[in-house]
Amino acid sequence: MTPEDGPDADTPAAAPPPRDRRLSAEERDDLAAARLLALTWMPYLATALFEITAVARRGLGTFAVDAAWRLYVDPVAQARWGPERTAGVLLHEVSHLLRCHHARHHEHPRTHALAWNLAADAEINDDLLASKIPLPDGAVTPHLLGLPDGQLAERYFTELLPDPAEASELDDPACGSGAGGIALPDELPDDDEPAGRSELDADLIRRSVAETIRDATSADPGQVPGGWRRWAEATLSPAEIPWQQRLRRTVRRAFAVHAGQLSTSYRRPGRRRIPRVLTPAMVAPALTVGVIVDTSASMSDQQTHRALSELDAICRRAGISPDNLIAVSADITVHALPRLRNATDLPLLGGGGTDLRPAIAHLARHRRRPQIIIVLTDGFTPWPELPPPRSTVIAVLIPRADGQTAPPPPPWAETIELSGHTSTDPPATRARR
Repeated sequence: MTPEDGPDADTPAAAPPPRDRRLSAEERDDLAAARLLALTWMPYLATALFEITAVARRGLGTFAVDAAWRLYVDPVAQARWGPERTAGVLLHEVSHLLRCHHARHHEHPRTHALAWNLAADAEINDDLLASKIPLPDGAVTPHLLGLPDGQLAERYFTELLPDPAEASELDDPACGSGAGGIALPDELPDDDEPAGRSELDADLIRRSVAETIRDATSADPGQVPGGWRRWAEATLSPAEIPWQQRLRRTVRRAFAVHAGQLSTSYRRPGRRRIPRVLTPAMVAPALTVGVIVDTSASMSDQQTHRALSELDAICRRAGISPDNLIAVSADITVHALPRLRNATDLPLLGGGGTDLRPAIAHLARHRRRPQIIIVLTDGFTPWPELPPPRSTVIAVLIPRADGQTAPPPPPWAETIELSGHTSTDPPATRARR
């Protein structure tokens, strides 16, 4: 083509050719051999291993998954690892998807992709190594992070979060967005080919795997590791309404009850006209909310701040101004707190024993007398014999780190129990999701 025939100088350059997403026949055979080996080690994960869609991602240096169950394969890494370690990596990546690591990261009040990916890898790899599954050199383990084995990713994550810069010194495992980590630069969009799995499909896959694990455990209890057994039990257990949703409903219902209690005021003339008589107008009361934060030594700071953050959002959406929020922290002594402008930044004073009766009495006698009193506590406190007058009390029970269950609050209090683990030992219902 002569220069005269060439493109005009103002014509944009042609787009680069699309990346080749296909594996060669030999690469597919190698992947199939590794999958067959993974199936011999953990046959109960067969459904998940066959539901992932393999996509070539040359130059990645590892394998990764996205939230649509697409597996990004670097054939060079696959050849370097050999069939056994490739099988271990397949089980690792499928575990990210089965354990909902993507969703669990975004459920956390704080996010940090690298720290979470390290934490999620540690949750998986200690189980795989305990089952004598080979992994590539340098695999992230709790021991490598200086943390104990057998914990959830959330526990490892909170340990890494205080100084994420230290976590950044480790190499990014690059497991992709399906692990809750950093998305690959060229991950496929949800509607691109090859098609991935929808959220509904993913939930059905998880349930199918959980049922297979349950059946395998019934036939041979020693066949399935404990972590997967607990995961299957949690997956197949009846769905519970999240505590955040229950808290929103309870608080909003209390708001509606008190907002509907209209009173009269002469600050504005009423609509009813009587000659030479000034009638008052009907006005809705300005709602005042009191918050008591139990700061005794047994409380979990992480769960307390989660509850405060949720409560802060509820009040803002309901139009409760910061001036109408009265916050105190209490163990045995009552400590007045600043205005509740950002719940997660509140200084939580205290740390001794627990008796919240003085705090409830303090709010009941307050000059602005809140109509709604919300108590965030582990429940190990004496309660008043009678409720404070003209106030609705909502007790938000936060699980203790040692797993002890508190006696129920009195029947005159609305009660919400937070589910989920604390920053130490998690309850069984959240084990290895």
